[in-house]
Amino acid sequence: MSMIDKVTAEARREAADILDDLQSVLHAADVKLPSLGIDWRSAKATGVILIDLGAARPDVIERLLLVLRRGMSA
Repeated sequence: MSMIDKVTAEARREAADILDDLQSVLHAADVKLPSLGIDWRSAKATGVILIDLGAARPDVIERLLLVLRRGMSA
């Protein structure tokens, strides 16, 4: 295990948990981001953990926008 792996172990676990939560919420809202994931390559190189929302079709993003707007008005 590299030094960066040791230093970022907790942050990597937290990012994985957050990603799971995000996927669950998006699934409940019927939104599928096909490229959603953690950018492990960046994490390994820089120690900064990033959740990559990836690319999605415009209709999927439109659905996501509707869900976000609904949540903001609640």
